[in-house]
Amino acid sequence: MKHYLPLLQPAALLTYLMSFLIGSLYAQTLPTLSVYIVERYQITPFYLGVFFVSLAASAMTVSQIVGVLSDKGMSRLWLIFAGMVAGALACAGFALSAHYWQALACGVFIYSFSAMTLPQIMAQGREYADQHFAAQQVPLFNAILRASFALAWVAGPPIGFYFQHTLGSINHYLSLSIAYLGVGIMAWFLLPKVQRAKVKPSKVQAPNVGAPPVSDDNHSGRIPFNLKLGFVACAILFGVNHSYIIALPQLLEQHLHIPIYNTGYILGAAAALEIPIMLLGGWLAARLPVLPLVRIGAAAAASLYLGVWLANSLWQLIALQIFNAVFIGFVAGLGMTWFQDQMPHLTGTASSLFSNAINLGNILGSLLIGLMAAWVGYQHLYLANTLCALIAVALLFFCKNK
Repeated sequence: MKHYLPLLQPAALLTYLMSFLIGSLYAQTLPTLSVYIVERYQITPFYLGVFFVSLAASAMTVSQIVGVLSDKGMSRLWLIFAGMVAGALACAGFALSAHYWQALACGVFIYSFSAMTLPQIMAQGREYADQHFAAQQVPLFNAILRASFALAWVAGPPIGFYFQHTLGSINHYLSLSIAYLGVGIMAWFLLPKVQRAKVKPSKVQAPNVGAPPVSDDNHSGRIPFNLKLGFVACAILFGVNHSYIIALPQLLEQHLHIPIYNTGYILGAAAALEIPIMLLGGWLAARLPVLPLVRIGAAAAASLYLGVWLANSLWQLIALQIFNAVFIGFVAGLGMTWFQDQMPHLTGTASSLFSNAINLGNILGSLLIGLMAAWVGYQHLYLANTLCALIAVALLFFCKNK
């Protein structure tokens, strides 16, 4: 226990806090956005898919470009602040958009810039950890940082749906706009300053966590083939997770005839379970190779979607969240660490690459909603999710734990 006390120093605690606050805003925005778009503009699943495909594509482009620029010296603190300002402007835009196409433009040209916030705070945290902690402490620090983000999803979705129901969507998003700006200012002043220096290989590579040897690819910016394969697998996994979240309110209402606000409780239950599993994953990653743990998380995702496809009551959906928690804890929680270990001298690029696996997944997930849900309905969408997750599991077994 004494070995991990440095992870509780004030600068580290402030980093966890900011990850939590930033996560809380996304947890209140993204789950409610699909409901808002459908109800306000009365659109079909196809146009809902178009909205989230466009949003994810623009976010992916912004995030990867910014990731490369940040590795070349651009201030990560400035980028985090700018991303939160973009979130503030976008939420105000969503509230004031009178037509679907206005909301779409607001998402593509403004909200997409908020996507750079998460990879930048993760990269900032990784650089801070490399400079202040022993190598075996870094995976647990990353896990705590990611768990802080996940913790926000315990109360975030229920709060978001509650305020959307009580305040109305317009006032809800105007309130979120103010909150985004406030958290951005806090991040500027509270996040620890990190000296931008090259990371020594010995600080990043711990043999007991399966870190790769330094290669020319790490310095040139070329993405290792091993990482490309993992990128595709993660994109698939986050794609089916995205379609799961976006389609869940419609599944409850149209198929199970359950009040839509229960979506918040389901997502909150998953987030509550994610926290201890993320911390467990960080503890295990200091002792075991990371990749096998990621594979376990991927298998849990396939189990989740199969269970949702077969479920016929609310309690079953809540019970299935243990699989969701294992997926998030081991894939979302440890995946970024594995990506960073493959490119130890380019943490911003690696972090943005992992973030863009999520963004590309959002595109794939939105396409699943727009095509599959419109064709076979929201229930059978989850059978397609199961098959896709199994493909991702197979791809991860072709990856090498270097």
